[in-house]
Amino acid sequence: MRTLIRQVASLKLTLAGMAALAILSLAGARSEVIDVSWTIVPLALLSLNLLAAIFTNRSFRTQTGLLIFHVGLLFVFACIGLTLLTRFDGRVEVLQGVPFDSSAVTVVQRGWMHRGKLDSVRFELRDLEVDYLPGLLRQRTNSEVEILAASGARRLLEIDDQRGAEFSGYRFLATANKGFALVLGWEDASGARQFGAVHLPSYPMHDWKQLSDWTTPAGQRVQLELLLDRPPLATDAAWTLRLPTSGYRVQVRAAGTEIGVVMPGESVELSGGRLMFADLRLWMGYSIDYYPFLPWMLVAALLAIVGLAMHFGARYLPQADHRRAAVLTEAPDAHVVGA
Repeated sequence: MRTLIRQVASLKLTLAGMAALAILSLAGARSEVIDVSWTIVPLALLSLNLLAAIFTNRSFRTQTGLLIFHVGLLFVFACIGLTLLTRFDGRVEVLQGVPFDSSAVTVVQRGWMHRGKLDSVRFELRDLEVDYLPGLLRQRTNSEVEILAASGARRLLEIDDQRGAEFSGYRFLATANKGFALVLGWEDASGARQFGAVHLPSYPMHDWKQLSDWTTPAGQRVQLELLLDRPPLATDAAWTLRLPTSGYRVQVRAAGTEIGVVMPGESVELSGGRLMFADLRLWMGYSIDYYPFLPWMLVAALLAIVGLAMHFGARYLPQADHRRAAVLTEAPDAHVVGA
């Protein structure tokens, strides 16, 4: 058994694990086929290698600083591996006045062992303002959200692209992606009504094409274009993107032919029913990440640094002079060559 542990602690295995880790890390970063999560294999191998070395190498047991350094390094490997297995990265567009919907989240990366808790996230986008210098030079982004606690309590919180908010371990951060949304109502031939929203392209990045294709519940494909009487971008001064209170309408086209232009509260007849323009709102794009072991990784790294400092401090601090003084005190009549 001890022979097997010594084989696992081999430096050759260490070099092989480090080479595999480097190759898989580069491949995962550059290729969409290979998931970076595969680096968990060499990380597990290096962790076993290091753990075996701690048990078999006598110098680790006699030098406290060296032992603490390697234990900290082992914890760093463990935290990296657990982060890869449980991580989550995603993005979502949240409509003003509508509670966050976890089903609308687009998953960018998801660890093999991630257990989704996004269903427990409760908040609602209340207000949104983005300051710009002349042109497209974005400044402060302020999205005010209302947090809905399980107890029923509500509180307001500001989220921007520098200061995020954490819900159930998920960190939400505002992105540069935001724009207008059309709240539409549909009434079929029987009089039944349903409502929904169509998100227009990001504004002001796509200010020149604030239109979107939409298929009605009756199956007719139409094109909706937002027309602003006074576009906020059409100015040489600093401006703020906010929800306009007036001066907008929606142009409706079908098969390239204009069906009509509707104001808020107005409707237009389409095939199989009636389309109503109910309201104009803003939507905000958020990035979502979940890395629960990052704080522990910092603690492990600090532990490794402390151990390394203790090890080199013990080697290079002038402790030999103290030992020499102790010998002279115990044997004052001893003759020391060179004294």
